[in-house]
Amino acid sequence: MVHADDQTHADQLTADELRAEIAVLRAERDQLASALKLLEEKHDALLRQIYKKRSERYATDHDEPLFEGLDHPEPPAPKHIDEAPDAEEAEPEEPKKGSKKTRQRGATRLPDDLRRAYEDVEPSDEQRTCPCCGEERSVIGYEETEKLEYQPASLFLRVIRRPKLACPQHEEAGVAIADLPPQVLDKSLAGASMLAQVITAKYCDHLPLHRQAGIYRRQGVSLARSTLCDWIADSAGLLRPVVDCVLEQAKASGSMSSDDTPVTLLKPGAPSKSSKKAFLWAYLGEQLGDVVFDFREGRGGDGPRDVLAGYRGYLQADAYSAYDRIFDSGDVVEVGCMAHARRKFFEALPHSPEHAEPAMKGIRMLYQIERQAREGGLGAEHRQQLRQREAAPLFAKLREWISELRAHVLPKSKIGRATGYFDRHADALGRYLEDGRLEIDNNRCERAIRKVAVGRKNWLFAGSPAGGQAAATLYSLTVGCWELGLDPFEYLADVLKRLGSTPSSRIVELTPRAWAGARQ
Repeated sequence: MVHADDQTHADQLTADELRAEIAVLRAERDQLASALKLLEEKHDALLRQIYKKRSERYATDHDEPLFEGLDHPEPPAPKHIDEAPDAEEAEPEEPKKGSKKTRQRGATRLPDDLRRAYEDVEPSDEQRTCPCCGEERSVIGYEETEKLEYQPASLFLRVIRRPKLACPQHEEAGVAIADLPPQVLDKSLAGASMLAQVITAKYCDHLPLHRQAGIYRRQGVSLARSTLCDWIADSAGLLRPVVDCVLEQAKASGSMSSDDTPVTLLKPGAPSKSSKKAFLWAYLGEQLGDVVFDFREGRGGDGPRDVLAGYRGYLQADAYSAYDRIFDSGDVVEVGCMAHARRKFFEALPHSPEHAEPAMKGIRMLYQIERQAREGGLGAEHRQQLRQREAAPLFAKLREWISELRAHVLPKSKIGRATGYFDRHADALGRYLEDGRLEIDNNRCERAIRKVAVGRKNWLFAGSPAGGQAAATLYSLTVGCWELGLDPFEYLADVLKRLGSTPSSRIVELTPRAWAGARQ
């Protein structure tokens, strides 16, 4: 029903004015539709973050040709795609119906050198007697049944006895006492193995110090939490030179990676429960075991610039602006992380599958080439040749396709952010192709900082900047041991015992990588 006023207004307008007004209304409509779409994407992303699984695996049963319709801004998407963000972290594929399972649960494997305690069972009198002749049966062997048992760890006192010597004829000569061997911490009750246990329990098993104190109390030894805290701080101070050597080894490799993760820091002198966000930065060298953490109260570029001072080579990171001044110097070359780029397309998948799926498929094919190189045991030189032959043309095609697509999507939409990220950092994302030592993504660094992410859910916060730096020192060595498959308790107990007698020129022998090599 048209009102009289509206009809009069329409009669007074010319055709050109009507067209102009319609154009304005359509523009407003399109703007509101775009805003609504962005809000729907944010709403859906929040729901997925709360309720959906965080795995980024996206599976299919078949593939189709890549980038059909490359010359068109909105190419048709393949029906399905199969992609994993990282070949090493990809979840196992589900077995198809009727096929043999790819992973089966097997029997528990026990080490051959596991201590065995034998318990003999006496047979009954009836079993001892032969039913045929009545004579006593002889033992011809044993039927053994194994049961895995547990004996709680025990504390003990290592008593260092030094003889006191005196001459029975000349009391004036005094008493001589043998010199005390070098101790890890002077005038401290803790020995090297005790310090190693406290460190391993907190930074590997994620047991806060108050829980450890409760465990020791049940074993009959009452240790204050403050005492354990002092042991942690003193041990970190002793081990700092070892971490400095690890950093020099990492910087000498010419290929490093970096990432950061937040930790809660209590504000000194502030009221209780007052805290702020601080950060642990991870720096990894090319070789396994070369891991260094650094504690900073902020997320600015001062931390990376201090740690990487004098470094020349490649640095793989996540395009965070704090690294920009390092890359601008020209001494450090930026290497991007393909997993970060893929994650953005995965987030856009529910909203723009026709655009996100082809991009994910292209990235999947790049990862397949990396898997091929890894399974073939290729060295750096041969891996680079494989990349140049197979991955480089694919990456160039993917880059061109995403650049074309970027101009036809909303910049603030999920797919717009994904294409924008890839297009802006395409040079860094493809830099892994030029050197076989480089990795396609920064997932190794992210796996390292995951140890911190799990730990902070238990110990919750750092009590002071000094405590944060102590945690960085001890995480450096324990995560390095984890990468090398070493027992951190065994490593720390040995290194803490040897530190006092090792000259500074040979501290490098105590790094996790050198320590593991010496035992091979």
